[in-house]
Amino acid sequence: MQASVLPLLSMMVLLPALGAAVLGRVASPERARRVAVTVASLALVLAVGVLALFQAGAGAQATASWGQVPGLGLSLRLGVNGMSVVAMLLTALLTLGLVAAGPRQMLDMATLRALLLTESAALGFFFVQDLGLMLVFWVAMLLPAEVLISRRAKAQPEARALRTFRIYLLAGSLPLLAAVVLLGLPGWQSGAGAPLGLSELLARGIPAPRQTAILALMMLAVAFRMAVVPFHSWLPVLLARGPFGVGLLMVNAHTGLYLLVRVAMPLLPEAWTAFSPLIEGVGLFCAFYGAVLALAQVDLRRTVGFLLVSQSGLMLAGLAERNPESLAGALLQSVAAAVPLTGLMLVVRAIEVRTGTADMTRLGGLVRRGPRMAALFFLLGIASLGFPGTLSFVGEDLLLHGILGTHPLVALPLLLTTAINGITFLRAFHRTFLGVPAHGHASALATVEDLLPRERIAALACCVLAFLCGLFPGPLMRLREHEVSSLSVPAAGAAHADAGAHGPAIASH
Repeated sequence: MQASVLPLLSMMVLLPALGAAVLGRVASPERARRVAVTVASLALVLAVGVLALFQAGAGAQATASWGQVPGLGLSLRLGVNGMSVVAMLLTALLTLGLVAAGPRQMLDMATLRALLLTESAALGFFFVQDLGLMLVFWVAMLLPAEVLISRRAKAQPEARALRTFRIYLLAGSLPLLAAVVLLGLPGWQSGAGAPLGLSELLARGIPAPRQTAILALMMLAVAFRMAVVPFHSWLPVLLARGPFGVGLLMVNAHTGLYLLVRVAMPLLPEAWTAFSPLIEGVGLFCAFYGAVLALAQVDLRRTVGFLLVSQSGLMLAGLAERNPESLAGALLQSVAAAVPLTGLMLVVRAIEVRTGTADMTRLGGLVRRGPRMAALFFLLGIASLGFPGTLSFVGEDLLLHGILGTHPLVALPLLLTTAINGITFLRAFHRTFLGVPAHGHASALATVEDLLPRERIAALACCVLAFLCGLFPGPLMRLREHEVSSLSVPAAGAAHADAGAHGPAIASH
């Protein structure tokens, strides 16, 4: 499938945005939710259609070209490869889950529009074949949440969320803007037709002396977006105080990880090889520090936020190693963590709506009133932490073996991080669902209802997907096999020799 008769990718990008526009004309909240669920479902159907036609290892597919942006030379080309087709499916799946199963009290019309617009921007980011347009969609992903938080930033917690969001994410986009300008400047000066086209940039190559500054700027932008320590503070705040689902969708779409694999690693191989020890160290520290902070939380929402921070560190460390096992493990982990943790947050929000709090010190004994809630919370938790038979187990196992092959001692922090995350989850489960209800709150917790059918279906779907992909990870790994083999370096000493050979292999994508 090199090209598609129907512009499937263009339809996928436009559909959620058009759905958000339609919501502005819908008066009934219930009807607005039905419209949003329909739009998200159609986007997922289109994503499944693209996946069904996709041929692994065949280069950019389902391509569409819509000319150029006058004056800037930005090329309006769309396409998918093994990296973007998985990211596309994950984004569509998570959006549908959040829209369909989120608490009705939290899914007002403005939040539904923000979720759909965020999905549209994320899909555009994954599909475009021009770095300048990737920057446009990178920023566009932030705007719906920014506008929504700005409208609600009257109370102190919401004002803090807005301030944190602006400082960490909007300001964090400036380094990527600077990197894009540095990459496109030679093309603009020489009058190239597509100065920021990804294939054109790969063909021209980036001189080694310039790669260091560009990689540093990209890594700074990615650190903000992936909530890498010390740029992580926005994520727990946004999950606890921000609009429902938007922050979760932004981090679980893994646009920062995609930028590294799609742009930084193939375009800047010498700089990536030189700085990979530093990147790995930052990733390991982020994984461990996020795990420790998650253990110290009493708010379930913030606990999930710091677990996501820890997972971001694991993925970054896997990319830095750049051997086939660690790369495959890091990319699998992006899916393995996103699906169950999204389901876990849906259960957490359901608890918050029913009890009025997500504070574990005020909860307890919920298993009596919500056995299905407790069971799904437990299953989703172990699925996110690498229990045997889950996709997270496969991803962490590959990542660990990849690191053990080159730096055996470095694997120790990963094992310790996994153990701490396990303790965090068991502690949260015990304090929330087992034991005696907190003093003074027994009467309020006695009337808690179990999960509704739509909530059970969404949480169970996340759980089944995590276990099913863990038992049969082959199809998912084959989708990205070509990209992993193109980016990987078999031995650390051969990194410089192989960098040039890997570049052309990526150029076709």
